[in-house]
Amino acid sequence: MSARIALSAALIAASAAPVYAKPGTPGPGYFAGSYQIVGRSAGEAPVLQNAPALIVSQGSGVAIKTCTAPDVVMSFGPAFEIVNLMTGDQVGDVVECLFHNNGYNRPILTCRSDAGAAFTLWPVQSADLGC
Repeated sequence: MSARIALSAALIAASAAPVYAKPGTPGPGYFAGSYQIVGRSAGEAPVLQNAPALIVSQGSGVAIKTCTAPDVVMSFGPAFEIVNLMTGDQVGDVVECLFHNNGYNRPILTCRSDAGAAFTLWPVQSADLGC
């Protein structure tokens, strides 16, 4: 009976805990910095995007900030077999990003949303949002 209680407690603790980066995956601090966002927006009349963006650490995940759209709050997972996946939300729109790195070991994120947005975040030296 005590093994059953211990298992139940472990499952409850695991379901309440935030999803952190998987073993061998960089944590939120790795992604923090300045980016250029290039792609298309969501909606019935998508427009091309080419604007500065910032990624900031936010707890166990990150937030993607731009002047032209609400923040995208991202966390790692939940598909543990895909080690380079982050999922998130932008005002009810589900966003998924796969992350890689460039030759300078800086992250590059390729993202899509359920509403039709598709964009890439390229690392740059500095991005002044100015908004």
